[in-house]
Amino acid sequence: MQLKKEEDAAQSATGAPEFDARTRLVFDSAFDFFGTLNLKGQVIELRGRLFDRTNTNVELLVGQCFSDTVFWQSSENTARQVNGAVTTAAAGNDSQLSVQFRVSADEKVPIELCFQPLRVSDEDQIFVYARCLPEKDPTALHEIEREQLLRAAENAGIGLWHWDIDGSNIYSTPRCNELLGLPAFDAVTFESFLTVVHPEDRSYVEALFERLQAEGITYEDEFRVVRSDGTVDWISAEGKSISDTQGLPNRMTGIVRKVTEQKLAVNELAKVYDREKRARDEAVEANRAKDFFLAFVSHELRSPLNAILGWSKILLTKTVDENTRKNALETIERSARLQTKLINDLVDSARVASGKLRLEFHPTNVCEIVRVAYQAQKPTADAHGLDFTFSTDCDEVVVFGDAGRLQQVLTNLISNAIKFTPDGGSVSIEVKKTPEKVAIHVKDTGQGMTPEALPNIFRQFSQGEIGKARANTGLGLGLSIVKALVAKHGGTVEAFSDGLGKGSEFVVTLPLTDSRPTVQPTEDEKPIQSQRPLMDKRILIVEDDADSREVLELFLRQSGAGVSSADSAKAAFEMLSGYGNHLPDVIISDLAMPDEDGYSLLTRIRQMPATLG
Repeated sequence: MQLKKEEDAAQSATGAPEFDARTRLVFDSAFDFFGTLNLKGQVIELRGRLFDRTNTNVELLVGQCFSDTVFWQSSENTARQVNGAVTTAAAGNDSQLSVQFRVSADEKVPIELCFQPLRVSDEDQIFVYARCLPEKDPTALHEIEREQLLRAAENAGIGLWHWDIDGSNIYSTPRCNELLGLPAFDAVTFESFLTVVHPEDRSYVEALFERLQAEGITYEDEFRVVRSDGTVDWISAEGKSISDTQGLPNRMTGIVRKVTEQKLAVNELAKVYDREKRARDEAVEANRAKDFFLAFVSHELRSPLNAILGWSKILLTKTVDENTRKNALETIERSARLQTKLINDLVDSARVASGKLRLEFHPTNVCEIVRVAYQAQKPTADAHGLDFTFSTDCDEVVVFGDAGRLQQVLTNLISNAIKFTPDGGSVSIEVKKTPEKVAIHVKDTGQGMTPEALPNIFRQFSQGEIGKARANTGLGLGLSIVKALVAKHGGTVEAFSDGLGKGSEFVVTLPLTDSRPTVQPTEDEKPIQSQRPLMDKRILIVEDDADSREVLELFLRQSGAGVSSADSAKAAFEMLSGYGNHLPDVIISDLAMPDEDGYSLLTRIRQMPATLG
């Protein structure tokens, strides 16, 4: 550039722009004004013929901020641009811009303003110079505006492109090529552009450009590009087609921007929204399940209580015959057992959920467990006229497990089979042994299950199909407890059914052990051999509920025991303190009592001299 050569010659002649007469002469001929600034942008010296056209004494500008001087006050944006260029030069970089120089209130002159950092006598300064642009040269002004637009687009991360539809090449800025994953200065064709578009988006983008050519529409869309290293970026594209005098599209122009980060943020926001929606849905479902649980449990617990209370009132009238009295007592006992089972299921379910379900594992004979469960349920099956069978291919199959809990599993499955099988049907129990496992099959010809119900059969509160009328009592917790107990033993439980009315089959599979059985199951229904098994035993009952205390006293006395009772932990301890070294053989204490609970009482009893000795 000729101006640059003249500037270099002048600076070389003087060593630095400390402007002597010769230097000023050279600079005056080369520039319309020139001068120096310090790194704060304050004027050190300004000279030039352009100032002669103003009414400003430039010597008075020394020390002022260059961008704040009157020459740049034609607009706030002009002053801001000048200040930005000064800041760039102060940072050690050349800068230049085209702006309007304010000569007077009525006159402005377009100039090219340049700033260069320089070193003068070990001090960093900024050399500033300007050249007027031809005021009536629209081509030059257009070129300036074009360069400014391109620079602004580059700085904003925007790529520009232009395509004459009749030609094959697309004019694109280096930034545009970079955003699309193409070499910065390569010529781009429509075909080379399509090669970087993601394969899944390619046909859509091609169809979009065909519409642009045919219809002359304005568009705004997004697509993906694949870079040479495999990286995928999202591109936002905006553009339009331009028509000729006949109204036919002959040119297309547009911009592209990378929006990968925004897309990722939107996707992450969508994921967060989905997570929050799921959490809300789960909370709503949890509340619904809680309401269902409370209503359901209260109904199931209230049903046996109603029977107990109703028959109790009838018995209190003392006007019933012997058969009615016997039926009442059997109903009361049956309802009490049902309520006990409901409560036990609730407790076990809570223990499973909290991980506090305790099991005691020992080598156990599964065949004996199944046999005891079968014998316990046989009277009920016979009462319903069921064909109730048990078969096994061996007498002893040993697993490592909790005998009581395994008996609970089998009792639950067998009682369910009986409960859901109509009178005259059949229920079979079969034990099959393999080298590593034992499978227990409980099969019935009862009501069966739908294919939709099978996947949920082991969920809490499920009895095949929740929501349909319930023909059987129970909380629907039994099978969920069965699954948890079997899993604790390292086994599995599966349910099978060919559909409603076609019966069901449950298969429990347990791993075998080589150990010998050490624990035998117990039969809840086995009759007590001795009529007074607690003869000469002394028992203390600690129970704050008077009714429970009274019935327990009566039961134990009928079994031959000598019974004393207390209604609180304090009363029991005072009673024991009077016994000296002759404490009762057995102490039965409620744990949840007011003032002092059973745990505290038992701790104090263990510290008494009679127990320590």
